[in-house]
Amino acid sequence: MSIFCEIAAPFVANSAVDGTEVAVPFRGHVASCLRCQARHAAMSRTARELRSLAPDTDKAPADLEWRVMSSLDGELAIPRSWRRPAAVAATLVSMAVAILIWRLRPRASNG
Repeated sequence: MSIFCEIAAPFVANSAVDGTEVAVPFRGHVASCLRCQARHAAMSRTARELRSLAPDTDKAPADLEWRVMSSLDGELAIPRSWRRPAAVAATLVSMAVAILIWRLRPRASNG
């Protein structure tokens, strides 16, 4: 297994689970690498099987992780004084990443 296979592995896994194409920087590698193609196929098959077994249930609240982490004591706790600034910062970073992803998305040619 090459180092590029190792680096591509999480992107191959995400695309297999999400049912999307592999991220642009890794598409050429995956197209030519039988090992990565086999990994993608196996993970896609497993994700489909797991989705078919899962019952339809309610989703967890969007802020569940935040509420749990902010209620902890110790090293993992988020100080209460940082909650609002951290939430604002997380929102801004998320928006910036979403805009960046949108701008870098592949576009269909009108040809």
